Amino acid sequence: MPKHRFLDKLFRRHSMELVTFAHTRVGQSEAEDLVQEAYLRLLQHPDCASIHNPRAYLYKMIANLGFDYQRRASVQHQHIAIDDIEPDNLISPLPSLEALADGQLLLNKCLLALDDLPEIYRHVFLLNRIDGLSHKEIAEALAVPQRTVERYCAKALAQCFASTFHDES
Repeated sequence: MPKHRFLDKLFRRHSMELVTFAHTRVGQSEAEDLVQEAYLRLLQHPDCASIHNPRAYLYKMIANLGFDYQRRASVQHQHIAIDDIEPDNLISPLPSLEALADGQLLLNKCLLALDDLPEIYRHVFLLNRIDGLSHKEIAEALAVPQRTVERYCAKALAQCFASTFHDES
């Protein structure tokens, strides 16, 4: 049987079920195009007679084409989404100038409040909050009980809160 006639017969028998299958992969509007692409590729196959199950071959080809379509659409969507972003609408990961100024003011108030505490309290608090050491690490470094370090940090933190938030009222 000639190749064109074989494909015509195959198309008439299976095109609707293949469109339904393609629809589950890519949606209705692209399903028919996908099926036509599969038939075109089958038409270009050098030896159609070597394909033992042409229907299964078409299903596999449509599945692969559907996967390629989805991947291409995903990449296009990412590029389009990036291209549509207005630079003025981007959110900076850096704090605003106002936030920096407010933070600096708060830090200065806190440091002034720490001046009213004994030096060991300040030292422990700064090791914890600025240098990032744990209470246990500070206790080991200063050879004091961990509970003492916790009390010093709590007292210093309370002093910072009291001076920074009571001044605002």
